[in-house]
Amino acid sequence: MVKKIFSIFVAISCSQAFASTQSTTYFEPPTASIPAGSFMAKDHKNGDLYKVGVLPFQMAKYELTVAEFRKFVEDTGYQAPTNCLHEIGPGWFGAGEKDGSWNNNFFNLSEYHPVVCIGTKGAEEYAKWLSEKSGKQYRLMSEAQWLYVIRTGGYEQYLSENGKKRGQVCEIANLADRHANAMTNKMYQAQYSAVYTIEDCNDREVLSSTVGLYKADKYGVHDLIGNIQEVVADCYVDGKQRFPQGGGPVISDNCSSRIAKGSSWHWEVPEIDRRGEMPDDFVAAIEGFRLVLDTNGETRPAETGSPEFVEGVAKAQQQAKLVHSQIADYPNKVADLKLEDKGNKVHLSWQHEDIHQGATYQVIRRDLVNNNEQVIAKGIMTTSFMDQNPSKNKARYKVFAHYGERAGLASNTVDSNVQYVHALPIRIQAEAFSQGADVTVSNSTQEPKHDLVFANMRNTSADYAIEVAKAGKYTLQPRVFHSGEKQSFVVLLNGKLLKEIMTTGAEGWQTANAVPVTLPKGSHILTIKPIGERARLSINWLDVKKL
Repeated sequence: MVKKIFSIFVAISCSQAFASTQSTTYFEPPTASIPAGSFMAKDHKNGDLYKVGVLPFQMAKYELTVAEFRKFVEDTGYQAPTNCLHEIGPGWFGAGEKDGSWNNNFFNLSEYHPVVCIGTKGAEEYAKWLSEKSGKQYRLMSEAQWLYVIRTGGYEQYLSENGKKRGQVCEIANLADRHANAMTNKMYQAQYSAVYTIEDCNDREVLSSTVGLYKADKYGVHDLIGNIQEVVADCYVDGKQRFPQGGGPVISDNCSSRIAKGSSWHWEVPEIDRRGEMPDDFVAAIEGFRLVLDTNGETRPAETGSPEFVEGVAKAQQQAKLVHSQIADYPNKVADLKLEDKGNKVHLSWQHEDIHQGATYQVIRRDLVNNNEQVIAKGIMTTSFMDQNPSKNKARYKVFAHYGERAGLASNTVDSNVQYVHALPIRIQAEAFSQGADVTVSNSTQEPKHDLVFANMRNTSADYAIEVAKAGKYTLQPRVFHSGEKQSFVVLLNGKLLKEIMTTGAEGWQTANAVPVTLPKGSHILTIKPIGERARLSINWLDVKKL
């Protein structure tokens, strides 16, 4: 009996010693057991839906962390990239140097933050190494597995536009939110512009966060939507490939880029079906990875993970939540801003649910022609304001709610009723539109000083009132910013197609070739509208000349 007990003691001791040795050599992640099932996927060629069956597998509960990758580097001496784009400053990442590495970058805030700056090769080498160490089959997750967990895990109610928990998305994800919007400019001089969508909630993080801080889905998986964008095993190919049955990745012999899914601390809620493209040779600090454990089609209990790692994550989460508890909330966003033209005055009114909680209001006016913005009122304690001295140019108004120094997100914008009539022939400045509620105005650092202001159109259009004194043939010649990809936009006359214009060539500002059109005499509305998959256009001016 004594011998038997001693044998058991030795066995337990050896097992514990092995576990201890194992934990110092490599970390296995805790996983969630994902059952077999199916989901409806979008065909990226024609938009139709088709059914994809998925075999059982296990997904890591967290994104791959610095602590896990450190074990790999210490054991193998792996040389990770040192040319990572990571530093934030004015202009966001455009201000930074490409000198980051996995353990020396702007976002390496703790051992239990997601590891970034390792590239796809580094992630695949890590998965291969962990598989060899553990005797299990780890790899990067597939796009189908990511979508399946999103579709079936309970997150969609937070993500769909009409989801019942859409306004509470900060419960499940670290995204561009009230706190990040308020703090990035103060801390890094990096400001979210009008092209960003900021979530009207508070996740209490400015950059990436400790993994697993936010509510898990029904399987126990965290952070699939935010924190960092996750690069999957699938080759991008042409971005239109269908999913294989079983839920595995799409692999190509000539794979040069992968699909990226989800969003990050820097962006809003993503379009679930959208496929981002991540070149294999691109190394940056917003993208990371997540492992899955193949179970050969069998349903198995979830892995508990290496105890040392699980304990470290729990302590890091506890510390982060303590910091969160000390961050005050921000006012809710002002809603339903309306403008009424009172002759030589402009009356603004709005709605706000925090009016009885001590909120005050700040009114900002932007001259759209000069792109000058100024605070015209602050400390207002009612939900209306009269602009006694409005701009002679077309102006755009917005309102912020404040709790002391803490500002909520900007309200919807409203434009004054100033109308421009462009008598042809003339150069129409793109910012001098009659109607364009969702058109944003910016200054270019590359255009001449006398012509800096340009208009941005993103899934929207701008109307210009024109007066044609003499019917006949004219030419249209736009000054546009070309992204380097094929871009198209249409010019409409009174709602009917007048001309489609395509831009090609190198990236940068360019004056496109003049195109001929025929214009009738009289007053008309000329509309400029980007088309295509991206439906974006930056335009400085449109020259209209008589032939």
